[in-house]
Amino acid sequence: MANLDDWIIDQGLRGADVASLLSGFSERLGAEGIPLVRSYIALPTVNPTVRVFNHVWTRAAGSMVEGVSHDRNADAFEVSPFGFMLRNGTMQQHWRFDGAESDAFAVFEDVRRDGGKDYLARLIRFENATAPDLRGIAAAFSADREGGFVPKEVERIDALLPLLALAAYRMTLLDLTVAMLDTYVGLSAGRRVLSGEIRRGSGATLTAALFFADLRGFTSMVDKADASIIARLDEHLEAMADPVAEEGGEVLKFMGDGVLAAFPITKERPQEAACAAALRAACAALERNKAVNRRHAGEALSLDVALHYGKVFYGNIGAAGRLDFTVIGPIVNEASRMEALCQELGYPLVMSGPVASACAVPVRSLGHHRLRGIARKRELFTLETFSDAGA
Repeated sequence: MANLDDWIIDQGLRGADVASLLSGFSERLGAEGIPLVRSYIALPTVNPTVRVFNHVWTRAAGSMVEGVSHDRNADAFEVSPFGFMLRNGTMQQHWRFDGAESDAFAVFEDVRRDGGKDYLARLIRFENATAPDLRGIAAAFSADREGGFVPKEVERIDALLPLLALAAYRMTLLDLTVAMLDTYVGLSAGRRVLSGEIRRGSGATLTAALFFADLRGFTSMVDKADASIIARLDEHLEAMADPVAEEGGEVLKFMGDGVLAAFPITKERPQEAACAAALRAACAALERNKAVNRRHAGEALSLDVALHYGKVFYGNIGAAGRLDFTVIGPIVNEASRMEALCQELGYPLVMSGPVASACAVPVRSLGHHRLRGIARKRELFTLETFSDAGA
C-alpha cells in the first residue's frame, strides 16, 4: 500500500470528491492497524440551498453525503461538539464514552450505534478573506476499541489532518465554482466557461426554440409595495423557470420580472421535440403562475409567454472585465416583441409560425402583426384550447 501521506497529496491534486477522499483515508488508516470505525467531515459551502455538506464514513456502510439546508435545524451546530469547542476556544477535543461525558452530545448516540467508543474532534480553520463563509473543516473520528484511540493513534491522525483538510479544500473550491456557475450562469453556460470558452466574443451559432416570459403588472406593484415583493417575485420566477428545467431547457437570463430560456436543437432533440418541450414548459408556467396568484391575496400578476424558433449566437458578450454568457440575434428581439403583443391580442401565449407548425397540437392563427422594429409582418398563433380572448 502506498504511503498514506503521498496518497492524500495525490488525491488533493487529482481526486474528484470529498466522499471518496474520506473513504480512502479511513480505509487506509484501518489497514495501518488503527481501529477506526467511523469518520466524519463537515464542510461549509456557499450555496443558495445548502449551508454545509456532512460526510460520514463507517466501516459497515461506507460513505454517505448529506446536504444540510439553510433553514433546517439552524441551531444544530450550536449544540454539537464543535459548537462547544468554538465557545470554549479549543480546536481539539477527545471525549471517551467510558465516563461521565458519554452522553454529553446527541451525536454520541449515533457514534455508539456504529460501534464507536470515543469521539476525537478537530477544527481546522481556513484563512481566506475572499470566501469568509468557507471558514474551515470540522472532523471527527471514532475507534471501536474500549477506551478509544491511544495517544500514538491520535498523533498519527493529527499529523495527517492538515493534508486531508487541504485536499478537501481544493475539492470544495472546485465544487463551489461549478455550483456557482450553474446557479448564476446556467448549467450549459457554466460548463462552457469551465471548458475555456472565456474570451469576449467567443461562442457559437446554434438553433433553438426560445421561451420568453414576462409578468404583467409587476412594475406598478413594485411602486406601492415593500421589500416583501422580492419573495413574491421569486415565487413567480420559480413558476417560470422550473418547467423549463423539467423539460430539458435552460434559463439563460432573469430580466427583472421576466425569463429568457432556450431549448437547443441537438441530434437527440430535433425541432419538433424542442418546440414541443418549450410549449409544455410554457403551459406549465402559466398554470403554476396562477397557483402563485392564488396563494396571495390582492392583485394578481398575469404571465405572458412567447415562443419562437431560429438561429442565435450563444457566447461571451460584454465588457472586457464583465462578461455575460447569453444569446443574441434577431429572433431574440422578435420573441420580446411577440411577448409585448400578448396583452393587446388578449392571449397569454403566442407562438411564431415555425413553433406552431412544429408542435403536434391544434393551434389557431391570430393573424399577421407588425412587430416593433421589424419591417415584415409576422403571423402569430396560440393554442386552439384558448377558445376566446378571455381564456
